[in-house]
Amino acid sequence: MSSMYICSFTSGIDDLTRKQQANFDPVLRVLHATGRFSVFEATANPVIARTMTKLMRSGLVDRIGGAYPWTNVKLTSAGLTAIGADSERRTPSTKEQHD
Repeated sequence: MSSMYICSFTSGIDDLTRKQQANFDPVLRVLHATGRFSVFEATANPVIARTMTKLMRSGLVDRIGGAYPWTNVKLTSAGLTAIGADSERRTPSTKEQHD
């Protein structure tokens, strides 16, 4: 008997159009909903790579950990304000941090 395992290293950033990937708002919304991104999706194309580099230096997102290939993040108060969110997302559980 054979088995097949499919690994997916995506939080949803890959599902955004290139136009959306070039804009902080949709990317921040995905990060707020999921609390993480993978290095693979953050470097999948030049558009998202540029946006993620700028975003991680912007003060809108704090890196809070994560094991390769994942980076766990939390939106700062400025990031929450930017997307009109009124509360922080919960911190990922230990299990989620290692999935």
